[in-house]
Amino acid sequence: MTPRLLIITFVGLVALAAASWALSSVGASLAIAAAKALWIALVFMELRHAHAVPKAIAVIALLFVLLLTIGAWSDTVLRM
Repeated sequence: MTPRLLIITFVGLVALAAASWALSSVGASLAIAAAKALWIALVFMELRHAHAVPKAIAVIALLFVLLLTIGAWSDTVLRM
């Protein structure tokens, strides 16, 4: 991990955080949060250069988050 990559990542994450705050839309904020999470996973967890097991663990964790989100959304919709 080079210092240049860390600086680019910092500037990019700050820019995305500012964009998320400026837009104040739920859909845009979720998309920006997903982009930030992906960027952090690729840079700091080094998933680009990882073997298959860490990549599989990251995908399974993402699927669990998706499952929990769908469950919370469906609970909210069905209670109306």
